[in-house]
Amino acid sequence: MKPIILAGGFARRLWPLTLERPKALLPVAGRPIIEHVLERLEARFTEKPIISINRRFAPQFERWAASYQKDVRLVVEETHSEDEKLGAVGALAFLIEELGLREEILVLGGDNIVEFDLEEFIAAYRGRPLLALYDLGDRERVRGKYGVALADAGKILGFQEKPLEPRSTLVSIACYIYPPETFPLISKFLAQAPRGRDAPGFFNEWLLEQEVELHGFVFRGRWFDIGDRASYIEANMALSGRDLWLGRGVVIAGSTVRRSVIFDDVRIERSLIEGCVIDSGCDLHNVELRDCLIGAGTRITRG
Repeated sequence: MKPIILAGGFARRLWPLTLERPKALLPVAGRPIIEHVLERLEARFTEKPIISINRRFAPQFERWAASYQKDVRLVVEETHSEDEKLGAVGALAFLIEELGLREEILVLGGDNIVEFDLEEFIAAYRGRPLLALYDLGDRERVRGKYGVALADAGKILGFQEKPLEPRSTLVSIACYIYPPETFPLISKFLAQAPRGRDAPGFFNEWLLEQEVELHGFVFRGRWFDIGDRASYIEANMALSGRDLWLGRGVVIAGSTVRRSVIFDDVRIERSLIEGCVIDSGCDLHNVELRDCLIGAGTRITRG
């Protein structure tokens, strides 16, 4: 079984933080997101994980990999922007072709931090596509945001991708096992799928329509799907056990800062900061900021 991490996106919802860095390398509790993902794999696999990345952020990933203490294999898609990106299913098709994969693949999203035991997940695999499922327990939280599975005794009976009227609270997270028998179906799906409807959820929904048997594994434990400012802050707070995460060289003087993530070398004076992510090298004076993403090197002074 080959472990694969998909990290080829452009993370527009986190701009300007991700204009010049990939989301997977954003720090969570002092470590890049991708290192939290790799930690789960290292407990199970001895071979190098395959990390799918794009050409735009290849230099940043290469610098990170050179400093990381364990071997990884970076595979680069020749994409430079959101308009060119292959998408998660397209990235899988590219990897399968590029690397000549002929065995099961375990696929993890490079922006999803999960805390369940992958050994249990793999043990539940029975030669059919296997999806990790998490019960959010609230249809309002599910509505329009996640792929939703209807499951019975481990078998998936139906699937909805980001439904406005969810029939279940079991959501599919970015963690899958696909057997090699499904590889030709990936290409067939991509040839048929309209642009914008080629995400894994649509693929899984399509597999059911092709009468492919899908299984689900419902896990317990924490899960962080880091897609926007709020979820990024939540992951930092939960994994650090703090209500405020501060990088190195941060100076806070005469200010109130709550539930925020502050990167390195930021100075905040006579200000109120709440629910914000502030990138490195910012200088903020006499301001009130709530629920903001502030790009690197920004200087804001009022009065």
